[in-house]
Amino acid sequence: MLNAATLAVTGLLALAAPAAQPALPALPAMPAAPSARTWGPEEIPAALDWSIGARDWSDAKPAPAGTVQFQLGYHSEHHSSMWGQDVPLATLSGLTEGQLAAEGQPVSFAIRRDAGDFRCKGVAGQGKGLGTCVYAANPAFAGGLARRGVAGALEPYQQFQLTMSDIGFAYLDELKREAYATPTAEDLVRAGTHGAGLKQLLAMNAIGYRFGDVATFVHARDHGVSPRYIEALKAAGYTRLTAADLVRLRDHGISAAYIGELRDAGYTGLAAEDLVHLRDHGVSASFVAELRAMGYDRVAPGDLARLRDHGVSAGFIRTANQSGARLTPEDLIRLRDRGPVRPDRPDRPDRPDRPDRN
Repeated sequence: MLNAATLAVTGLLALAAPAAQPALPALPAMPAAPSARTWGPEEIPAALDWSIGARDWSDAKPAPAGTVQFQLGYHSEHHSSMWGQDVPLATLSGLTEGQLAAEGQPVSFAIRRDAGDFRCKGVAGQGKGLGTCVYAANPAFAGGLARRGVAGALEPYQQFQLTMSDIGFAYLDELKREAYATPTAEDLVRAGTHGAGLKQLLAMNAIGYRFGDVATFVHARDHGVSPRYIEALKAAGYTRLTAADLVRLRDHGISAAYIGELRDAGYTGLAAEDLVHLRDHGVSASFVAELRAMGYDRVAPGDLARLRDHGVSAGFIRTANQSGARLTPEDLIRLRDRGPVRPDRPDRPDRPDRPDRN
């Protein structure tokens, strides 16, 4: 039985046909999902929804030739999941460009992956379509994993997750080619559910970066370490960063632009830990540039952070040095901790509650 969304699209596609034409043929019967129950977060759904349509984000790039924007997912009272991206039309075995371009007609196709298949039916036309799919596990998949050295039992729901994320033998073969440690079944599931699939693995390798094991790769992915971010850091001169360094820099907002601004202010070759320390303590490139303009161009990174921590601003330094003396960072910190500087006596703090006894 068709779901409500499929029936709605059927009616929408029928509107495009002249009124005098006969109605579309009846759609093939679809497997009915049980209506008296819902499935839990680790239970394989009886049916999934699929759709093909235009992107719903404004800054999307045009789809590559021969691809469609495809979504596959499911939802219930307690859980939902949606997978979507540009996919080659050829991966939707049985669906043709002609069917998508037509006015509207019933369609059926299959999505075949190592872990299992999705067998789908619905309606398509005018570049759009939707319907439902049923999942069928590949009974030989667990044995294939074991032969490749993957440890750990593979539960049925985990195999379903791997089918959804398309983590299969090609992923394992690429890991081996890149000298990654052999993952466990749980590692593979986490890679798929955290967006660390084959496409991302190949992209990292293309820029010359390998994480050594899937768990580290997933951790970096979770913290926003992307190929673009690594490339930007490499262009800024940071080419030998560990995975821990990359995550720490990303977590603390260290961008290539920030590194470049510090470099322009005279600070080059800073260690990753120094960059994090400066950023965490609010040392901006403009603050460094102001100090440099006043002759403080060789202040140690640690002293820069201490100056900011103690509220030593460029204006404070300018006032403190009015007498012609060039106070050291330590002198400036000590003076700032004692209170505001008096313009007429920069060497003496202004303390109204402590009258000058001299």
